[in-house]
Amino acid sequence: MHLNKGLIVKLLEQNGWSQNELARRLGVARGTLSNALSGKRGPGRKLLSRLCYQFPGESVATFTTKERRVAV
Repeated sequence: MHLNKGLIVKLLEQNGWSQNELARRLGVARGTLSNALSGKRGPGRKLLSRLCYQFPGESVATFTTKERRVAV
C-alpha cells in the first residue's frame, strides 16, 4: 500500500502548506512523510490515521493506492 501522492499534493496546495508544515501538523518526522510520499516506505497506521484526522473529508481509501508509482 502506498500514499496517493497526487491527493496529498492537491491538499497541500489548497492549504498553502509545504511538506514540512504537513509533517509538523501531523506530528510525524519530515523523513517519515517524505519516505511515504516517495514510495520508499509504506505510510503506516499512525500516518494514515493522522492524515484522516487532519483532513476529515478524506478516508484511508482515498489516501492510499495499491500500486506503486514508478518514476519515468
